[in-house]
Parts: sequence; structure tokens; C-alpha cells
Amino acid sequence: MNAENIIKTVKVIILLKLLNTAILGEEKKYLLSEIAVFALPGVDSKLYTNKDLIGKSGTLLIFLSNHCKISQVFQKKIVDNNREWKLKGINLLVFSPNYENAILPDELAYSDSGDSYKEMKERAVRESYNFPFIYDGKEQIITKSLNVRITPSAYLYDKVGRLVYSGRLGNHEKPEEFEKGELNQNIKKILNKDDIEFNRTRNFGTAIKFRKDLHLAENVKRRYSSETVQLNYADERRLNFFIKQKTNYPKFFYVWSLHENQKQNRENLITISSNYKIFRKRGLKVYTICICKDSEKGVALEILKQAQLSSYNYYCLGKEITEISKMRSSEGNKTTPFCRLLTGENHFKFGTNGFIDARILRVSFLQTLNTN
Repeated sequence: MNAENIIKTVKVIILLKLLNTAILGEEKKYLLSEIAVFALPGVDSKLYTNKDLIGKSGTLLIFLSNHCKISQVFQKKIVDNNREWKLKGINLLVFSPNYENAILPDELAYSDSGDSYKEMKERAVRESYNFPFIYDGKEQIITKSLNVRITPSAYLYDKVGRLVYSGRLGNHEKPEEFEKGELNQNIKKILNKDDIEFNRTRNFGTAIKFRKDLHLAENVKRRYSSETVQLNYADERRLNFFIKQKTNYPKFFYVWSLHENQKQNRENLITISSNYKIFRKRGLKVYTICICKDSEKGVALEILKQAQLSSYNYYCLGKEITEISKMRSSEGNKTTPFCRLLTGENHFKFGTNGFIDARILRVSFLQTLNTN
């Protein structure tokens, strides 16, 4: 063998060793014992640490986010299957990994809640979570330790803490086949004490937001704050057209007056604005109608600007809302403020007089968009 061939052979051997080291290094990094030291709060107010990772038969770590559509697909499946997993010694811990302030408004448009600790608690109660739901959104210790990038993601360890599976929870297009999926099949192998070679699957879901992504959300907020807010006069004919027009998307009307419930109007407009920013890319149309004089238009416009409500904003003298007033609920004595959500076919949905509850409004928008 000549010198050139010897050099080539040595290079190949070195390359193979480097590749082998990389693979072994990656698997060693993903040993349960290699997870960074943590002490994180669960929605049950308990503080979870590395000691809570060990399971009698194995350990399953799942990363879910409230606002992720595919995470939501598997919520019930996790709850249902965990009853059996727990009985058979599989220790399940679920982490919420997002730095919630870095989530863009429109990324929340398929969920009834965001990823804050408070919203995690609310989701856990509504969905009857029977597992520790742990907040990792602040420092993202576990998320970074395992290099998790997408929700939902699963990491399955055997009883000695060796990673045997990572990837998707199941086929999100056929969630009813969860039991046939890779995760559940690997759990069965652990419980049957079968030999398992480490395996992983390609994952589908929502990209996790990190602190470094915060500038993107801040840029969006700045853009929203700089959007032009207009207020134009609308006669009865125009207002009636908005009501009767059939569209492919829901329409929301808010009728308010400068002379009634000013503090409540400001709060309601801010609530409407924050929800409009979330859902407008899904096609939601928002109309505000202020009852005021021409000379008061500037005051009304300033209130709308403070709320950053760059929707369809109109004002009228009051006599023009004959048809719109039919959308008002019968409750209460005062005429304004009131609101009404219509489907694309103009069927009445959510409506209330006076104070608008932010959560009820968000859920109403979400449900109507999902069924429209």
C-alpha cells in the first residue's frame, strides 16, 4: 500500500471514529441522568426536580404547548392512556416549554389559551390532566437540556434511564390510531421487557419559542402600535350592508357611546383589540360603531388609537342603528355598549351588553372560526 492510500485509509478510520463518537455522545447526552439539574413548578403547585424523573418501569417525558394545534389533538389520548401507564410503572411528566412572551399573536389563533403558568393551570383543570404539567417556559432548562425544538415531542426512557425512543406522539392526521403509533408500541416493548434499539421518528408540530425569539414578537407589537387607526362616518344604509352581507368569515360588532360607560368602553376596546390581533389572519372582521356627534369624532378616535384597534371603525349620530340595535341582548337597562358575533351566514353567536369578558370573547371567536 502506497503512502497516498495509507493516508486515505487513516482519514476514513478517523472519520468513522468521529461519527461513532458523535452518535454515542448524543445518546449519552440523552441519558435520563444527564438531564440538567432543575426545580420547576407544576400546575399542582408542587416543585419538581430530577428525583421525580425515575419511573419503576420507565419514564416518559412529553413536551406540549397550550397553543399548539397538534398538542391539542393528543391531550385526551395522553390523559386516557396515562391511567394504564401509571398503573404499570411508566412515570409520565409533561413540560410546557415555550417562552410565552415570544409567541406571536396570530400563533395563538387556534387555541383558547396561551402558554403562561396561569393558563397552564386553567387548561389542566378544563382537560382533567392526570399527570404533572410542569412550567419550563422561563429558563427552559429541560427544553434546552434535551434540545427540544417542536411540540408535541416525546422522550421515552427505559427503567435504567436509557433513551429508547424520541419523536412524535402519533399520527396527528389519525389520532384515533394512537395505540398503534410508535410511542405506544415502544412503551409496550418496555413493559414486555423486550430488547429495544434506540429509535426516533420525524416530528410534526409547532416550533418552540425561546427568549432569543422575543425580538420578533416585539417587532410585531411595534408594527401593530404603528398601524393607522381610522374613524369614518357611516349612514344607516352602509351599516345595514355590513350586517346583511354574507361572507366566508365571522363578523363582530361593537356598539358604544361616548356618553355611557366610558371606562368600560376603554376596557372593552382593549379586549377586542387584543383578540382581533390574534384572530384577524384567520379572517375575523371587527366593526366598531361609536354613537357621537361630528364634533366628538376626535375624542372617539383617540380612544380607538389608545386601544390600537385598527379594525373597521365608524361613528354615527344614533338614529342610524335601527337594524344593528336588533342584535342587542335584552339584558340591562342601558342601550350601549353591546356586542354581537355573527357567523359568515349571519347567524347570531356570542353577544352581551356592558362588560366583555376577555376569555369568553376569545373562546367565542375560536369556536365560531372553527365551525364557520
